[in-house]
Amino acid sequence: MSARAVAVLSMAVLAAAPGCRYLAARGKDLSDIIAPGFSPGGGTGARAGLTRFVAVEVMAQKDETFAGWRSRTPRWIESSYGLLFATWRMPGLGTEERPERRWFDVFTTSRRRILHPNREHFEDRRHTMFIYSGGSGQRWIDFLDVEVGASAFVGGVELAVRPGEFLDFLLGFFGLDIGEDDTLTSEEITILPGSRAK
Repeated sequence: MSARAVAVLSMAVLAAAPGCRYLAARGKDLSDIIAPGFSPGGGTGARAGLTRFVAVEVMAQKDETFAGWRSRTPRWIESSYGLLFATWRMPGLGTEERPERRWFDVFTTSRRRILHPNREHFEDRRHTMFIYSGGSGQRWIDFLDVEVGASAFVGGVELAVRPGEFLDFLLGFFGLDIGEDDTLTSEEITILPGSRAK
């Protein structure tokens, strides 16, 4: 049997599988590579990140709601403080208590919290100017994100290119799910972002 016939037969078997989960997962992985977002406002400033390890933020935003596509959801909310604000303000999401303030926060240059409805709270912070200092809710592939964004009182926009998700897409063809997202259910991705994370 020729290589072409084997390839066609393999694709036919996959397409005939119940729910075609394999191909659906590859399509979802592909959709994760570029993540655009738009908001009607809720903050002011700008950010740019050359991966999560190095980023510059001059931003102040509170519960800014974005629409677009990121982490398998069309809506998410963000609160953050960057340079000029982060030394004395702590971002919180919704009615949650703000993170505990500690003595070293006087050196904080940025702190950002994001609520995706299908994931736990995401946070990253920097106490050393532009270098990542710590956070929570992140997978290792999220650290490869390259991102730019700007927000004004009348609207905001952000765009992330996610090389880690591209790697997840490619390796998915070999049965590897490094993003650990191929098993997300429809219920997990339709919870409104205004609800509290569990």
